[in-house]
Amino acid sequence: MSKVGFIGAGKIGQTIAYSAMVSGAVDEAIIYDIIPELPEKYEHELRHAFATKGIKIEVLGTNSLDDVAGMDMVVISAGKPRKPGMSRRDLFVDNAKIMMDLAQKLPQKNPGAIYLMVANPVDMMASVFMKFSKQFTISAGDQVETMRMRSFIAKKLKVPVTRVDGFVGGEHGEDAVVLWSTVKVNREPVEKYNLNKDEVSDYVKKIPGEIIRVIGGTTWGPGTIIADIIKSVSLGENRVMSIATPKEYEGEIIHVSAPTVVGASIGPSLESLLDEKDRWHLNAAMKDFYEVYKENLKQLEQALKA
Repeated sequence: MSKVGFIGAGKIGQTIAYSAMVSGAVDEAIIYDIIPELPEKYEHELRHAFATKGIKIEVLGTNSLDDVAGMDMVVISAGKPRKPGMSRRDLFVDNAKIMMDLAQKLPQKNPGAIYLMVANPVDMMASVFMKFSKQFTISAGDQVETMRMRSFIAKKLKVPVTRVDGFVGGEHGEDAVVLWSTVKVNREPVEKYNLNKDEVSDYVKKIPGEIIRVIGGTTWGPGTIIADIIKSVSLGENRVMSIATPKEYEGEIIHVSAPTVVGASIGPSLESLLDEKDRWHLNAAMKDFYEVYKENLKQLEQALKA
């Protein structure tokens, strides 16, 4: 049995929940949101969809956080979304307040659960939640960027996306870096192909903002990709994914993505297998993350006092 709680039933929360459930990764789901009736009506939508597919899943939509109990995994997408022109980091203070509240309430009813952070800025929210909950927390990290990178390379080189391998690491968002030592096409190093690396990196960093500008949000890409993380944990698939796991840096727990084995247990990280240049980029990402994170924590402290 795999019991998964979904905290937040907005567009991305709905997409993740649906994608995870139809993948066969979830036996029982609790969907929570603070908006009256929203999770309940979404539950009805899911039941209608599952009826035509013949899917047997216990699902409950609720406005009571007390109903989120006994979960194996808790997926947190609750929080303010990014709007056109915004950086993910602009959301820190508002969403950190939400994470602090959830950190006080969720662990007591969900002992031993794995927490998967989705709310932005996702890596920093994972760090905030773990700081205040003391519970093992992972971030969806750069798995979304990884798939964006693979899809773009496949399109540019006109090859099936299944023939493209490789990962993006660092902090989720504008500071993510393509780990070029991992990138292969048809099992050959990407250097054998006529590919503009700067164009690939720019696409990975800029396409989310462009999608948000035109469509209003990124949903199907991240929702489906994050559901695959849930599936790999739930079914013990041991897939290598670029998620952010907790690391201690200067006495603080921070989350920065690197290729990691994702299964019933999380790890090991494959960071040591990267070449020197890619490891340098990850170390630089950790340093930058730490400096910005500490400054944001100061802003949060000031906001709480105000």
